[in-house]
Amino acid sequence: MLCPRCTSQIPDDARSCPRCGARLALDSPPLTSTDVAKDLPQQERRVRAVLMLVVALAGGWLALSVARRSNRPRPENAALPRTTSVQSLPVVSGPITLKGHSTEGYDFEVPSGCKNVILESRIDHGDDAAAPPQMLIFDAAGFAAWKARKPVRALYAGKVAPGILEVRLPSSPGHYQVIFATGASTLPKVLSANVRVNCYR
Repeated sequence: MLCPRCTSQIPDDARSCPRCGARLALDSPPLTSTDVAKDLPQQERRVRAVLMLVVALAGGWLALSVARRSNRPRPENAALPRTTSVQSLPVVSGPITLKGHSTEGYDFEVPSGCKNVILESRIDHGDDAAAPPQMLIFDAAGFAAWKARKPVRALYAGKVAPGILEVRLPSSPGHYQVIFATGASTLPKVLSANVRVNCYR
């Protein structure tokens, strides 16, 4: 290289000029920006993205847990809630004779003040299980429509099976009707029936 003062040719690694004694400053290699400095904003963005993902997942899990807990069906106890007293009202007790394609109806009333109403029936129709009789329960309006052969939905409609049957009825006071029908059978049937209304107060 050349000396900057006397322009003499001197070695490249010389610290001073051997001719004029000028001190030479060694050129240090230029500092280069490191990759770490370049990557700092990108790393911050990645950390933020990961944090946002974690927060979103935690929020989704929390919302799903709350939704499941609120939509979880509550178990319904088969037993009635505790009440102070029960009033039993007889509807029919004794044999019921049904002729072929005939019906027998019995009127009963649900008194006021009932918190729960259960129609309890104990029916025995013998050994003929091929064509069991039917039992229908109507409120006053439904019974009037049924008598007029208008479309109506019974409070209960089903086959009479031996044993105890309990049907939950509306607790609103009023007149109701229980109907026994032979169904598809054309033969007369004799039912041994014990039906009552239990009003739980």
